[in-house]
Amino acid sequence: MNNLPRPQSPARSPRPARLGRLASITHPASAARPASAAHPASAARPASAARPASAARPASAAAALLGLCAGLCALAGATAARAAPVDGPSQPLPDPGKPVASSDDTSAIAVNPANLSFLPGTELRWTWVHTGSASPLPARGHSIALGAPLWFVSTGLRFDFLDPPDAAPAPFDSPSRWIRWGLALDTGPTFAFGTTLGWGSSDAPALDGYFSLTSGVTLRPSTWLSLSAVARDWNRPENRLREAIERSYDFGVAVRPAGGRRALEIGLETSYVENSDPDVSGTWTPRATLGLRVPYVGTLRGDVALRDLTADGGPKIAAMAGLDVNVDELQVSAGGVFGNAITKSGTGFYTGVALRSFSEPGVRLPARVVRVRLDSTPGVRRHTRLLQQLWRLAEDPEVSGVALVLRAEPASSLAHAEEVSDAIRNLRSHGKKVLCHLEDAGGRSLHVCSSADAIAMNPAGGLRFAGMSSSYFYFGGLLKKLGVQADIVRIGAHKLAAEQFARETSTRVGKEDHQALLDQLSGAFLAEVSAGRRIPVPELERRIARGPFLAQEARQSGLVDQLAYDDELGRVVDEVMGRTSRVVDDDPGDEAPERWGRSPKVALVYLDGDMIDGESRSIPFVGVKLAGSYTVAGALRRAREDQSVRAVVLRVETGGGSTLAADVILREAILTARVKPLVVSMGSSAASGGYYASVAGAPIFASRSSITGSIGVFYGKVDVTGLLQKLGVSIETFRSSPRADAESLYRPYTDDEREQLGVKVKQFYDRFVARIVENRHMKAEEVDALGRGQVWTGAQALERRLIDRLGGLRQAIAEARRLGQLPDDAPIQSLPEEDTSLLGYALSLVGFSAQAQGELARATIPPVMLDAARALSPFFVFGADRPLARSEFAGEISFGVPATAREDEPGGSAPPASPASKER
Repeated sequence: MNNLPRPQSPARSPRPARLGRLASITHPASAARPASAAHPASAARPASAARPASAARPASAAAALLGLCAGLCALAGATAARAAPVDGPSQPLPDPGKPVASSDDTSAIAVNPANLSFLPGTELRWTWVHTGSASPLPARGHSIALGAPLWFVSTGLRFDFLDPPDAAPAPFDSPSRWIRWGLALDTGPTFAFGTTLGWGSSDAPALDGYFSLTSGVTLRPSTWLSLSAVARDWNRPENRLREAIERSYDFGVAVRPAGGRRALEIGLETSYVENSDPDVSGTWTPRATLGLRVPYVGTLRGDVALRDLTADGGPKIAAMAGLDVNVDELQVSAGGVFGNAITKSGTGFYTGVALRSFSEPGVRLPARVVRVRLDSTPGVRRHTRLLQQLWRLAEDPEVSGVALVLRAEPASSLAHAEEVSDAIRNLRSHGKKVLCHLEDAGGRSLHVCSSADAIAMNPAGGLRFAGMSSSYFYFGGLLKKLGVQADIVRIGAHKLAAEQFARETSTRVGKEDHQALLDQLSGAFLAEVSAGRRIPVPELERRIARGPFLAQEARQSGLVDQLAYDDELGRVVDEVMGRTSRVVDDDPGDEAPERWGRSPKVALVYLDGDMIDGESRSIPFVGVKLAGSYTVAGALRRAREDQSVRAVVLRVETGGGSTLAADVILREAILTARVKPLVVSMGSSAASGGYYASVAGAPIFASRSSITGSIGVFYGKVDVTGLLQKLGVSIETFRSSPRADAESLYRPYTDDEREQLGVKVKQFYDRFVARIVENRHMKAEEVDALGRGQVWTGAQALERRLIDRLGGLRQAIAEARRLGQLPDDAPIQSLPEEDTSLLGYALSLVGFSAQAQGELARATIPPVMLDAARALSPFFVFGADRPLARSEFAGEISFGVPATAREDEPGGSAPPASPASKER
């Protein structure tokens, strides 16, 4: 039992008797622990893992503290209880089974205020300890505690109402009250420091008027080890009779030997109470605790303390044992209090209830069907969060099914649709039923939902899909009318991006390449839908060609299963599940951490948007994101230097851009791959400069429909003299050498300059090829045959050894965990942090949100012009003197219904908050 009074040395003789402490029934350390007044712990917070040079400090400190704890525990057996302990006025009500080093709930207010820093969420806890009237230990009564983590501090308030048994020695047989206020700064997961202020009151003068200060420190250098030290009553609080309480110190260590998991926890600690009388030594009290997870119930807790080790008849034992039963965010505790230190007739019990905003593993709730609603098409990062949500639901034993309510396309590309389909198949492989409910759907919705158990559609809706198409913009005619001439040099006839600015239509090679790519994507689409809907590919192709479909026509064609309005979703779910089901919105809530400290993790680094030199930024209104070389390289460097990151996944979502930016990012990727596993996951596109930056990965994953390859470079500028002449502007240029103004926008290249430019572009291309040869272990001739701007799907790239495996983000993360020797539930850290443009931020400050920007753009700019603006905008940010490794600036491949504004891009909206467990 944690906090029953612990031993303390006899009162000091020269001054009015100093009141000591009675040995805690089982947890001397936690007996009088005051909550931290302020939490200076953060001042000593360990250096960031991004600085490996300082990583040894926590380890050395941990070793020293562990050695000290072990030595003190051993010393306790030889020196404990040299003087008979007396009761302690500041002893709180015991907190059963809570060790000094691991009390991460509101018991920390009394046990160790430093651990308030690790409080996962808000908690209200009531505890009642009752012992028989023959027990000599006064710690009996009720306690109420409320704690919460705030912005940068965790705090808690606790009230103890002590009603001692009749056998307690005077003056501790009188009722007393304590108010404790604890504070702990948020110093991170490895180090904490906290202080508790306590005020004691009683009708008995000897127990009234106390003001106590207790401080604690906790160090967690690994996921399985926690070390703590607590100084109690270090201000020597005095009562109204000017009698002081002696200082005491707790030293504890707790371990979780089962891989750092909470399944098993063992605590060893000892408490030392000073004695101000130089002729009398202090007293020691050792204590041990045990926590054992009981599957589908909660945690079995126990603790035992030895007191009066030198007393006649041997040491006395005080123990508590009981069970914490966890039901969602409710915890109910009960157990017994026993031992010869309490006496046989003093044996008692404890019980308690805690209401929390977080949960621990315990009793399973009735199975439920979770509703996941999408009102806008996910962008890159929101797509990842959707995948993680579906992966989590697959692992949740309380989830029996998932209802996907799609009010927008569930993916922005076919490659993303493949990953969502994979997540649905993963749900089904875990025994979950999956239902899709559609309204006004397109091809990507059909692709995703074909993997579900059933598809329902609103009777007034439809499937606006009759096959795939693609559109490419050519600006040569526009530039000609403006008097602007594009002057571009490229490597290879397949590097089609250059054509978009120099021609009015594509070349024959361009037309063939575009159709071949579309055929590949269409084939992948048909294969996936055919397998899910169990319709042969030729027949499916004929049915789709008859589209678009009204809802009834889609059902007759076998593309959906039934028609149902929104209010009929519950009925459809019951039919799919085969029984009456409870449908709720997804509200995962918070869970208590499974491990201590900084859990080893996977860093997910995004390369998302057109690649530019410098920092990342975005272009408001049109929804274009630009991936800055400094930003992405910095994220890779941070992941490399973070000791808690065991593996890195580079998520590539770009068609390329600046060759310099691509090389800067590749260099950091190579350096990272030398230190820890680096896995590449290609999303919608990892082409040209995007593929260049990917070749450091081992292995490289891509979906069947990922766009990759486009190995090639182009270089050029525009000549605006014709436009200026139309405006009546003339320019005179003076130069010190013939090529001084070669990059000028006010004249075309000369033949000599164009020839030299071709040489330089060839050098850039050769460097591109050499990087691939070096990292992919291929011959230069092989790479050149696959290069010169040719674009490949993921399936084609696998055949040509440009990637290693077919698979989406789930498979890439699983491989990173395997290579990093991480558990399947190792956390994922996304880098770099999401950011926005300065203009976008300024607009948001005045209430003009990203969603409002997107709605204004769609309302005021014709769709074709908005697509053209998106296609052209990246080109305007590239310097005229920069060679580019980029695939084409193309409109989206069409699946019938255009993707709505994406939720993590300037034109998108945030996902709506899910009501807590709202039932149908």
